[in-house]
Amino acid sequence: MPIQDNLHGALLISAIDFILSFVIIGGIGVILALFPLLNRLGKRDGKEPLNKSALKKSASAGAMQPPHPSTPSAATGGIHPGLTDQQLVVLLTAVACEALGEPVRVDRFRPLTAKDWNWAAQGRHDLQSHRLK
Repeated sequence: MPIQDNLHGALLISAIDFILSFVIIGGIGVILALFPLLNRLGKRDGKEPLNKSALKKSASAGAMQPPHPSTPSAATGGIHPGLTDQQLVVLLTAVACEALGEPVRVDRFRPLTAKDWNWAAQGRHDLQSHRLK
């Protein structure tokens, strides 16, 4: 039976679209809810699924391992999780040179602690001293 080209047909198509929208969105929800189950099923023979440790094992077998920033050789407990403090200073110095257009020299580098409010106080001062005219 074809859908007629009148108000009744338009309402019928709208109702079908409304119901199908809920069905499709519900199906997507079911698929997303099954992801943890699929993850558990993905374990092979009681072993853990393919992740960092599996990549390291395959690298020792001769396969190429992609560089990962959180490896112990890349970071030694500095400020940035993927860079050493020296690499971070070099990177920030290069960015400052590029932004200012002239050479920049870093005399001192120290991480700010939670008790060091200099940057926050300066930012508040800049925001509060701005008056709209």
